[in-house]
Amino acid sequence: MLRANGVSEASLEVIDHFGPDAAAIVNKYACDVEDALIQTNQQLIQACELLQELSNEHKAYETILTDPDVLADYTCEFFGENGPHPIPDEAAAPQGQQVGQQFQQQPAVQRVAPQRPEMPVPPQPQSPANAGDFWNSFGNLADRDPSNAWRYLNSAAQNPEVFRNKLLVME
Repeated sequence: MLRANGVSEASLEVIDHFGPDAAAIVNKYACDVEDALIQTNQQLIQACELLQELSNEHKAYETILTDPDVLADYTCEFFGENGPHPIPDEAAAPQGQQVGQQFQQQPAVQRVAPQRPEMPVPPQPQSPANAGDFWNSFGNLADRDPSNAWRYLNSAAQNPEVFRNKLLVME
């Protein structure tokens, strides 16, 4: 019946393979792609506007920070009486004193250098009668004070026999 209405052989193969709703599925897919493209374009436009605003702000900050005259004007305006952080001229100093004089009249404070805390001296190895005693005492020290165990081990470097015996035991 479809051939009688002028449907081509290729269209009949598509309908047989994908079903009678193939055209609706393709149309929905095309609409979804178009909606995503429109949304992405709107986001891109917003991002470009934001980048332009940030670029303008960066240029303004660069001008303020690189031109000494603009920086001085900005600072005076910022801390001026109409700025966001005004500094009162006479209110900070007590009556009859200029700003800064109240600090000059205060007695000098003596500063004491900080003292270092007393740290316990790590135990030094005694020359053991045999290498086994050394490794046993090293193990005990490593359990009690692992942060200083390296010092005990380092002092054993003076006695190569300790390491030689340990290597023989390990082999």
